[in-house]
Amino acid sequence: MIDSHLHLDDEQLKGNVEQIVAELDKQNFAFVINNSCNYQSMVDGFALAQKYAKVFCTVGMHPHDSKFFDEKFVQKMQELAPHNKVVAVGEIGLDYYYDLSERGVQRDVFAQQIEIADKLHLPITLHVRDAFGDAWDILQAQKQHLNNGILWHCYSGSAEFARQMAREGHYFAFGGAVTFKNAKKEDVLKQIPLDRILCETDSPYMAPVPLRGTVNTPLNIPLVVAKLAEMYGVSTQQMQQQIRQNALKLFPKIQLFFNK
Repeated sequence: MIDSHLHLDDEQLKGNVEQIVAELDKQNFAFVINNSCNYQSMVDGFALAQKYAKVFCTVGMHPHDSKFFDEKFVQKMQELAPHNKVVAVGEIGLDYYYDLSERGVQRDVFAQQIEIADKLHLPITLHVRDAFGDAWDILQAQKQHLNNGILWHCYSGSAEFARQMAREGHYFAFGGAVTFKNAKKEDVLKQIPLDRILCETDSPYMAPVPLRGTVNTPLNIPLVVAKLAEMYGVSTQQMQQQIRQNALKLFPKIQLFFNK
């Protein structure tokens, strides 16, 4: 099993990380990817990846925090990125639902980080909420820099947009939301080939049913995988194998740890 997107450095999990990581071994996890949001989470996530064999990490700034994006942050991204446990630039993108950073700033920082990711030869993990039109415009404008893969984390867009992005070769990660009664993800998943699907928890957020409302952990990933398997009409084992294969293809730096 894998978890392509979580936040072990989050305050809600502090004090429990050691126990969670120990359980990863017991439950046969291959790896998890801790995603960066801001300077501190990037540094903390990197430290976790250095400490624990099955934890990998990303570098990048969440759209919520893009108003704090500066040269110091870029320098830290560039400093950490060459390490073998840093596998992507993320989570980056646009969030017009909360608007915690001015939209123009979000767009500028998103575009800049796409260029940085290309220079670092890393795939990008996207956070896009209520901003798919502008996200698409930026991706098109930056198309020459999209050379290392794209993952739509916690995808919440339309089925038509998913079909368009799948044709472009993008990947999509789904978490606890697919288990919600009002999720209505069936039409979206019909547009996404099995070889483009990943699973995630976004831990400590978005716990799946029947644990909705609790603090989420990567140990809940079997609930997400089981639901995806049901929706695709395949066995849970097949779904797990396919997701692992997809993740290793999207994040080639992780492959090195399995080819030793």
